[in-house]
Amino acid sequence: MKEAEAVNALADQGVDVVTCHVDGPKVVMETGAGRGMYLCGYHANQSALAPEKYLTGAEWNWGKVYTDMVKATLSGGTIDNFVRGGLAEGFIKMSPLGPAVSEAARTQFEAVKAEILKGGFAAIKGPLKDNKGKVVATEGQAFVETDVALESMDYLVEGVVGSTS
Repeated sequence: MKEAEAVNALADQGVDVVTCHVDGPKVVMETGAGRGMYLCGYHANQSALAPEKYLTGAEWNWGKVYTDMVKATLSGGTIDNFVRGGLAEGFIKMSPLGPAVSEAARTQFEAVKAEILKGGFAAIKGPLKDNKGKVVATEGQAFVETDVALESMDYLVEGVVGSTS
């Protein structure tokens, strides 16, 4: 399977944390755990696939999204064609932290999560360059997590080896 090949290639290069954005995460989670890697899930809580190595994950909270749409329709409103939201809007929730997460990391995680829940959290802050030396964000410039500009990222950050094409 390509997922196992990819995880093994990353492990061979010394990568110690892996995540996946695929519909079938089982192979990635189990292969990564078997190679001693730590794991972050996506879409749903995947801790059962690698309990000792699972750190956390982002879970879509579709119940909230669809409930909002039904409420809008029932009240005579319309459903927007493009809907976006994150933790603050209840569209995403975090998987429980796994046993490999230290107390210090848990404390930091909860502090950042609290900031995100307030809304307007800037995950990307300048100064920031891409891996070709081009300025992506100037000093003081920030991209909040809901900034549409993040949807068109086509670069790797400084220090990352590789390309997007």
